[in-house]
Amino acid sequence: PEQLMYPLKRVGERGENKWQRISWEQALDEIAAKMKELIEKYGPECIAVVEGTYRTDLYWARSRFLFSIGNPGNVCAPGTICSTCDVAMQYCMFGANTHTPDIMNSKCIVLDSRHPSESLPGQWFAIMERKRAGEELYLIVLDPRFTEEARNADYWLQVRPGTDAGVFLAWMYIMLRDNLYDRDFVERWSNGPLLLRLDKDWWLTEKDVVKGGREDRYVAWDKNRNGPVIWDPVMQQFYTLNGEPIPDEDVKVELEGYFKVETVDGQTVECKTAFTAFKERIMEFPPEKMADITWVPKKLIEESCKLYATTKPACMYRGVAPDMLGRAAMSIEIARSMLRILTGSLDVVGGDIMTQPGPEIGGQMFLRECLLDYQDHLTPEMKAKQLGADKFPIMAWPMFDLVNPHYRRVWRVNACVSGHMFGINWPVLARAIVTGKPYPIKCLITWTGNPAVWAPNTKLVYEALSSPNLELSVVIDRWLTPSCTFADYVLPACTKSLERPYVATFEDFHPGVTVWERAIEPLGERKDEYWIFRELAKRLLPEDKFKDAFPWETLDEADDARLEPIGLTVEEAKDLYVIATWTPRSYEHLNPETGRPRGFGTPTGRAELWVTIFKKLGLSPLPYYIEPYESPVTQPELAKEYPLILGTGGRFRPQFHSELRQWGMGLREQHPEPTIEIHPDTARELGIAEGDWVWVETKRGKILMKARISSAIHPRCVNAEASWWYPEWPLDKYWWGGNWISNANVLTLDELETLDPYTGSWQNRALLCKVYRATGFVPFMQFPRYIKPS
Repeated sequence: PEQLMYPLKRVGERGENKWQRISWEQALDEIAAKMKELIEKYGPECIAVVEGTYRTDLYWARSRFLFSIGNPGNVCAPGTICSTCDVAMQYCMFGANTHTPDIMNSKCIVLDSRHPSESLPGQWFAIMERKRAGEELYLIVLDPRFTEEARNADYWLQVRPGTDAGVFLAWMYIMLRDNLYDRDFVERWSNGPLLLRLDKDWWLTEKDVVKGGREDRYVAWDKNRNGPVIWDPVMQQFYTLNGEPIPDEDVKVELEGYFKVETVDGQTVECKTAFTAFKERIMEFPPEKMADITWVPKKLIEESCKLYATTKPACMYRGVAPDMLGRAAMSIEIARSMLRILTGSLDVVGGDIMTQPGPEIGGQMFLRECLLDYQDHLTPEMKAKQLGADKFPIMAWPMFDLVNPHYRRVWRVNACVSGHMFGINWPVLARAIVTGKPYPIKCLITWTGNPAVWAPNTKLVYEALSSPNLELSVVIDRWLTPSCTFADYVLPACTKSLERPYVATFEDFHPGVTVWERAIEPLGERKDEYWIFRELAKRLLPEDKFKDAFPWETLDEADDARLEPIGLTVEEAKDLYVIATWTPRSYEHLNPETGRPRGFGTPTGRAELWVTIFKKLGLSPLPYYIEPYESPVTQPELAKEYPLILGTGGRFRPQFHSELRQWGMGLREQHPEPTIEIHPDTARELGIAEGDWVWVETKRGKILMKARISSAIHPRCVNAEASWWYPEWPLDKYWWGGNWISNANVLTLDELETLDPYTGSWQNRALLCKVYRATGFVPFMQFPRYIKPS
């Protein structure tokens, strides 16, 4: 019901929710004409694109469109707070990402705020089948809630929301204290043995110690020679200061310690190994200190750490909650990835698989997104205009331009910039729309996403989407949503795998490709997004540039062209479902050009405990702990008025994010109202009973939800469902689809100073709130269509 079938054009003023049906030709002609006018006046950077999560797999088509017209990549998506910030960070640390743990062969799985029994039930079933079969498999769960995973765990760490990094840092302390880390891996494959200059807080390089030496070769201290040796990350080999290669068995580098080294200019500089710097940082986080911070007893931290460190192989199965903690987000992601290095679990069977670009068959690679994203067509001058990249460099060109040379050395392709690990964050975009700074955003294309609901600080979202500064607003979707309220045009898109085939690498997260066939022909006049972006490009680009950017006339042609290098078509591949190639320990594979191991795709050629690219970008190269901006520790006075810690990750499984709230499909009927989970003791103290309507309030606003009493949650925490709006409400600027009533983002935090300095992720969990009964007249409860849908 109520699906979009035809192109619509606004009639009257924005926000009146009045539309007329028009043809595709009229819609595309008018949109392209306005875009051309804006590009000529303000430059192609005046266009921004906002997206959602996995409602499409055609990010590469959007990327080709934007880069072909000269846009620097002003793409905004919820990936900033959903996994892809972690992926981008791992490119800096490993030269790949570990998005997919090998849960079927692991003997110890750490579930950090991961809830696969709800989010990925097939994987949870597989884990439990292994447990029921009596296989050796231990589960360690970090979660404030007593979930199904916690119920089946060997250790449940009921961590205070936002403090997961405290547990991981304490684990690293214990591993170093008790010598539980994989010393062989750390010595050979991490950059721990490489020397840092104390006077510069930077690497000691060959240029420092050898006349005519290079800055991209590093120095270690060799026990056998009692002096410095040169490390070449490309050759994966040590050399003497005279340039002679040293056989692997004839070098024994020091992992820990301080050393004095003479430089080419006659100075003696004091240095320490990167591992020493790493260890000194970790010694700031003993388990007794972190137990007080995290609410996890010291005994549980110690015992769970020893289980994880001594059970081989082990893996980390992470959830997205840590990404949603604003300035604390990357402290958790970095600490978790450091543990992967310390335990040697990177890219081993049963460990944390590193994505290897593929599939590759017969020496030929499937055309992954990184081969389609068109990034090589942007000049440095264009890249420099990417919005917010100067403030939040990870996930943006400053990082990718540093990552790509090393990524290409190992994988022979660029790191992908078409998916959501690359782009700009919403708080920066919204402020640019409203203020026109640092430059005007005049055109907004919103496709397969609903930022009116998913974006933080709903008041600013409303102000941005309704801003008169936007001279053109286009929405591409399958439904009319609150994000359409202020649009000029709404275009109907096909649903992937239903109305068009699905050929995807999940934004290049995975080493394989998934292929699904089309189930039905497109409904109404729906079109796939490749066709839409291609048609716009045809109207905006000279013919030669257009044909280069969009050589395939249809998506079907493009999909077959992507599969052609591995000898398949969509028709042949659909029965295989997933085509993947992966071999463990990719860093040990020989580079055919050197005959040596290829190592890691990082500046040092090693997994990095002291992260070079972070330091180059002015960020901490070492793990750290920081509280979320808003927490009972950072703002104790605020916590007196708002004593509960708010999570916003509640879900009813069939309702994906803000979708499927419409009546008539059977899903809203199963779950008609948003709920908030409250502990019985807390509810009793507040006079709240099961099913009561309650106000959930932060200092930014309040929303209505129904109480669900559950002993699974900590008494000092509550967990609200996300992404609620009411499709039965009018979509005009006053009612706005009921988006003010129960949308958790009314409560969230997005001020720039509160964001993560690496990625710009914002805090929409671990917030301070209060909850109280909604007494008296509750207007939306009287809305007739809500009580009895028509």
